[in-house]
Amino acid sequence: MTQNLPRFPPRPTDTAPLYPADELVKLQSIMDNRGQQPPRPPQPPQTPKRIWLGRALALVGVAVVSGFVWWVLQPTDPVDKPAAVPQKTAGEFEFTTSTQLPEPVKDSDCAAHATSKTQAFLKTTPCLQLTRMLYTAKLPDGRTVYSSVSVVRMKTAEEARQLEALTEQNDTGNIKDLVLDKAVSIPPLTTLANGGYASEVRDREVVIVESDSPSKGDDALAHNTQMKKVSQDAIRLASSIGS
Repeated sequence: MTQNLPRFPPRPTDTAPLYPADELVKLQSIMDNRGQQPPRPPQPPQTPKRIWLGRALALVGVAVVSGFVWWVLQPTDPVDKPAAVPQKTAGEFEFTTSTQLPEPVKDSDCAAHATSKTQAFLKTTPCLQLTRMLYTAKLPDGRTVYSSVSVVRMKTAEEARQLEALTEQNDTGNIKDLVLDKAVSIPPLTTLANGGYASEVRDREVVIVESDSPSKGDDALAHNTQMKKVSQDAIRLASSIGS
């Protein structure tokens, strides 16, 4: 006799298939990979060329910023600011450096460029340096005057005073002017000593000036007086030629 048992709906646990263990491991691995981002590729190492390029760009940037800051901080010049104008030393005559001798003539042997008692004095009392320069000036009547400016530097101020006192006397000689010393040629003059003379002591230096013109007037006394005036004015030129 067959017994009829009641039928019930099957439960999930009764019908779920069983997976092998290796399949479950694969499935778990797939699920884990889905939750992860792919790894970034490694950055290539920086080469020395790229490193120096970066540093250069950084320095350029710093220079640009610094230049801009400097420009901003500069004071603004006024629009009506006058231009610099060279000043001339005040004097009666306008002197110009001779084209025959545009540079000063220097020598440490003063005795070799002196005459008579002045030469003897400089042999026993040597100077430190002699500097000479030739200038020209125009007289009101258009004549050209040549002035030889000599600066004698002595070792002491006392020696400078002695030299200047000696050259002030008659027939004691002097420092040779540049015409007499044949450094320049101004025909028909053979020396400037026959024109006008002036001298001055400046501490250890003695300034000696002799001036004359190739064109002389009929009045010799008036000519010498005018040449002396030129020489006195030319003393100021000693400051510009140095020693």
